[in-house]
Amino acid sequence: MRRRGFTLIELLVVVAILAVLMSILLPALGRARDQSKKVVCAARLHQVGIALYSYWTEWNGRVPYVETPMTNGTGNPPRSDSSIPGFGNPAWPDDETNPFDRTKWPNSLANVLMPTYIGTEEALFVCPSAKFGWPRREGRPRFTYRPAAANQPNGLVLDAQQYWYFREHFGFMDGRILRQLRIELTGNPVTDTLKLVQKRGTYVRDFVQIDGEDVFGPHFGGINVINRELQVEFRTQKTAQEDLHPGFAGVGF
Repeated sequence: MRRRGFTLIELLVVVAILAVLMSILLPALGRARDQSKKVVCAARLHQVGIALYSYWTEWNGRVPYVETPMTNGTGNPPRSDSSIPGFGNPAWPDDETNPFDRTKWPNSLANVLMPTYIGTEEALFVCPSAKFGWPRREGRPRFTYRPAAANQPNGLVLDAQQYWYFREHFGFMDGRILRQLRIELTGNPVTDTLKLVQKRGTYVRDFVQIDGEDVFGPHFGGINVINRELQVEFRTQKTAQEDLHPGFAGVGF
């Protein structure tokens, strides 16, 4: 009995059907993969948040004092100085902005928390969706979060009163006392407006990319953050844009 094989037309029909199915499934699979990376990022930040909470508890309501290499490195404001080190300054090589180097950056977020509060797992400081990070030039990124440190945003420790905007948005981890993590509104519209501005600040957030007038994070345009209450929060691209866009003051990545 002679077996009948596929005709060319039948084969082409099968290939066309498979192509259609792939075009339908691949975007869904890609989005599911991106969603899983977002969840992993949030889980890692959750561990960082727990470590910050442990520090806050042990030190009687003080947040850690952090000086980070993850700054713009421009020295502006209050002055422009290309000699100021920072990840955002292309003049500084990776070995000078190593957040795990205890000699050069003893008060970096990683070195303040490791190993006492968070163990020794460096991967907790890496978002799997990050487009870039430290080191910039060699291998996979080992640090992809921007801490809100005392020397934010441009590498200088700013005066708390003179630069209150930067202080409230980028200077949370400066050893200050926070007796209450949760911000309580008073009913006074002026006071409450300032409190709500403070609430938008973050301790740690994903790096962002600046494209013209737009801010984009690694998670569908949005970012994961550790917020004022030490909780992990996802902020959409629209929210990140509203938080970080004003003149891009202090935002380089």
